Amino acid sequence: MASLPRLVFIDDDETELNAFLDIVRGEYDCTTVHWPREAGKLFSGPGPDVFVSDLYLPPPSGDTVPTAEERNTAARAAQQVAEQFTGLYADSARDDKARLKETMKAIADAYALLKLQWVALGQSPEHGIALLGQLRNQYPEVPLVFYSRKITPEDVVRVLQAGAVDAIRKGALSNAEVLRRLAAAVE
Repeated sequence: MASLPRLVFIDDDETELNAFLDIVRGEYDCTTVHWPREAGKLFSGPGPDVFVSDLYLPPPSGDTVPTAEERNTAARAAQQVAEQFTGLYADSARDDKARLKETMKAIADAYALLKLQWVALGQSPEHGIALLGQLRNQYPEVPLVFYSRKITPEDVVRVLQAGAVDAIRKGALSNAEVLRRLAAAVE
């Protein structure tokens, strides 16, 4: 019996680690690494066939651990964004052009607000890109795929230029499509 390809999944959220295991179970021999608590596991022993990592990670030192209040503030900000978008479409008096203009402004405002919240929580794409560099130095032949809920089109360009082989938005694709793209990364 052929052995399964080895995959290491890196994330700072235990829920995300478990959700990813549900996607790859039976297709990959998957090891999860809780970042930054288990960072040492990444650089010991032979490399896997593919690394998969969240892009928005806290610093490797783990010094920035969000408090319950910071997490609640981020949750309230996300709720405000949802309410703002709901309000845009509840008013039927707006014409489509005005609604589109307001929607584009709301998207820009929401992105700016959420990006500030991610930074307040200690999460940054800079930490994910720095980890990519470290992994490429240690395991130059092992591909890395970013799998992140917060990844933006600008982030995709940056990570591909930095040497990642793919960037997938969590929840944007079916599990089968995620598996197909992971298989392509391993090839």
